[in-house]
Amino acid sequence: MPSHYEVLGVAEDADTETIRRAYVALAKANHPDRRQSDDAAARARAEERIRAANTAWNVLRDPERRRDYDLTLPGPSPAPAAGGATARSTAATPRPSGVVGARPAPSGVVVPAERASLWKFAPIVILLAVLLGILIVSAYAQAGDDAVAPSGSSSGAGLVPEIDDCVMVVLVDGVKAPAPASCGTAGALRVVSKVDTPRPCPPSTQQLPLSDAKTTLCLGVVP
Repeated sequence: MPSHYEVLGVAEDADTETIRRAYVALAKANHPDRRQSDDAAARARAEERIRAANTAWNVLRDPERRRDYDLTLPGPSPAPAAGGATARSTAATPRPSGVVGARPAPSGVVVPAERASLWKFAPIVILLAVLLGILIVSAYAQAGDDAVAPSGSSSGAGLVPEIDDCVMVVLVDGVKAPAPASCGTAGALRVVSKVDTPRPCPPSTQQLPLSDAKTTLCLGVVP
């Protein structure tokens, strides 16, 4: 089964912006409007690619989810050494001359007490810098999502479809979301109208609140 990085066609160390551009390009390339001339099997494959891209993007866009996901990926295998044995580092840590286990002689460098006390706070400063970096990356990723997903776009799940567009209701991380689909696809629903959450939809339509908590799609059966 391909990894999320392989689904989007990016390297495992790609930054968030590179991953976002790959996701948008994949969603546009497999949009039903561009697959109208394809046969049913090709359209089904395109819809499956969009679903896989949606799942991959929802994981890799979030630094914490991405970090947890990366821990599940298999690491590189150690290179075999001559004779079939696994190559391992044989470099030994240099020991001080004299008695085994003896401490090395003092270097003669004297650090002032005031400066030495500052080093005690170095781990805290590093931790705060890492947390600040994560917050900045998260804010940048969110800003990029807002820029690429304007209202009225229907490139993929998480983007607001237009009225009369056809969608499939899919689960993304356990939450229902719309995914673009051909109106001829079995199970597809038509966007009848859009209302501000929590206003109710017209009778005989199905309500689908979006993840932005601002918009609710009113879905009906495709005529």
